Amino acid sequence: MLMDLAVFRFTLPYLLSALASVWIAILAFRRRGVTGGQAFGWLALAETIWTLGYIFQRFSSTLTMQLFWNNVQFLGAVTSPLAFFFFSQCYTRRETRMLPGWRVLMLVALALLGLIWSDSLHHLFRVQPHLVPSEPLPVLVFTNGPLFFLYPLIGYPLLIAGTYRIVVNYVTAPRIFRLQIATVLVGVLIPWITTVITWLDLVPLRLHDITPLTFGISNLIVGWALFRFGLFDLIPVAYATLVESMADGVLVVDGEERIIDMNLAAQKMLGLRFLPSLGMPLSAIQWPLAALLNAPQAFSSVQELELTPAGESRWVEVRFIALQDNAQTMQGKLIVLHDITEQKQAEDRLKEMALTDYLTGVYNRRHFFTLAETEFERTRRTRHPLSIILLDIDHFKTVNDTLGHAAGDRALQALARHCHKHLRPYDILARYGGEEFILLLPNTNENEAYAIADRLRMGLAQEADFNPPGLAPVTISSGIAELFTSQAETLDRLIECADSALYRAKQQGRDRACTFQNASAMDFNVRSESLQTPRE
Repeated sequence: MLMDLAVFRFTLPYLLSALASVWIAILAFRRRGVTGGQAFGWLALAETIWTLGYIFQRFSSTLTMQLFWNNVQFLGAVTSPLAFFFFSQCYTRRETRMLPGWRVLMLVALALLGLIWSDSLHHLFRVQPHLVPSEPLPVLVFTNGPLFFLYPLIGYPLLIAGTYRIVVNYVTAPRIFRLQIATVLVGVLIPWITTVITWLDLVPLRLHDITPLTFGISNLIVGWALFRFGLFDLIPVAYATLVESMADGVLVVDGEERIIDMNLAAQKMLGLRFLPSLGMPLSAIQWPLAALLNAPQAFSSVQELELTPAGESRWVEVRFIALQDNAQTMQGKLIVLHDITEQKQAEDRLKEMALTDYLTGVYNRRHFFTLAETEFERTRRTRHPLSIILLDIDHFKTVNDTLGHAAGDRALQALARHCHKHLRPYDILARYGGEEFILLLPNTNENEAYAIADRLRMGLAQEADFNPPGLAPVTISSGIAELFTSQAETLDRLIECADSALYRAKQQGRDRACTFQNASAMDFNVRSESLQTPRE
């Protein structure tokens, strides 16, 4: 009778621990639709197997049965660290980032279990297992085999990595969530600390004597967090769903401007990785963003910033929000990055459309005058030469009438490409109107401008689109005027001089360039009267 009472008193705590674990596992599986719930259920189930295996091992009276239940016990002992690491991944919103690694971990765990369950054939895990009489039940005793070290070698790194994930989550989480995360951390650490203490023989008890007892306490603490705080409904789930799924980048920096959290969008925009960036000063890894943060107008206006992660230019709108406590003391800053690259590209396209000719891609007449007026005034101050060339396609109406307007458009485009190819970066080319183009050439005197015009004229013979089949070779005529030799007082007058020279080139037979000086012998009044006659 006394023996039965002693066995009951010995067994009851382990039974209660197993019942608590299996109850929590059932609750967690019922809520498997929430983030972390199913992973926590697997952890509680593995710990239940560990506890029940220990109970049945102690009740077995033969060595064979004790070894069998010891194997069952190791089934829970090997899978528990794996389940704990899986839970930590889900809980900290990183369960989808290690899919290839999970397959490797599962294979390693299966290999270790195969080693344990086949130990009777090789005795590499346990050496000289035997029963030692003890009160109230006999105890299985064995010496660790040469491959026993694989068990802690696989299990403890997973426990450390999982705990590290949760600790990082605690440090980086908003204050409202920290009590919830701390409760989970305390609950999951109790059995693992006990396992380490017993494995290192820091207390005079054999491995697994105390550890199964702590599973029930551990799971009850986490279960209390589940019902008291709505654990899986409140913490990372809502936060992850809202923040991690945002297209906008979100960063959180503390009072010393160290990064304490960022979502996936921010990582992509800035070209950063979460863990290596954690705790780093913002100025050390993203100086332009830190400079904006410290600008006087940081919190009162939206800033624009160009980012170049992986060499790709992206534009973002940056908003800074102060994070204050109840005493209105700034505890940190929230940085929101909104990608406006497409908007900027659309603005650039609109700006380009406003400045360029839609057909040829060169500047339009309005923008030419904007640029040319600035250059004209600069040249008058510096007394450097400045020339203008006015180009006109000869008999362009014949091209349109004979081959159609599409062929005429291709000829205009070919002329624009040809000019772009042979001009300097600071020369200004624009479509002046119809089949006329205008070139403004800084630091170029009349003779140099004439050489450029003649080179452009002769090179066009090689442009296929400019000389369509079925038509005589298409040519251009050019009029050239230089600021000081023409004595023009205004830009408009300088263009009139170039136009006068162009008219003279047409009168002389086309397919040629003519300078204003050569054309000046012609009476300008006669030229003005004949403007009513169209040029071809």
